Amino acid sequence: MSEFQDEKPALTPLVIGLTKSPTLWGVPYMAVVLIVGVTIIGWLATNHLLALLTAPVAYLVLFSLCTFDNKILDVLQVTSRKTPRTPNKRFWGTNSYGP
Repeated sequence: MSEFQDEKPALTPLVIGLTKSPTLWGVPYMAVVLIVGVTIIGWLATNHLLALLTAPVAYLVLFSLCTFDNKILDVLQVTSRKTPRTPNKRFWGTNSYGP
């Protein structure tokens, strides 16, 4: 009977650096591109110097979120795509799938 025992597979350690998304100063590249793009478009549309101050504020918010969890932006993106709003959210204050 001992000849039929299952052997455990050899596991190699997972390197966290291989699973992290590429970042620029602690924020994922796509988020930085989005921040810069929205800031420049806002500045061109308003022609006001105050519009350029939105970039550091948005960067600090995203940096604080990404230091908490480096996959938080991916989680928020998947959550917004996969969990639709229900019609009775305004009445109940939350998504309710029952009557």
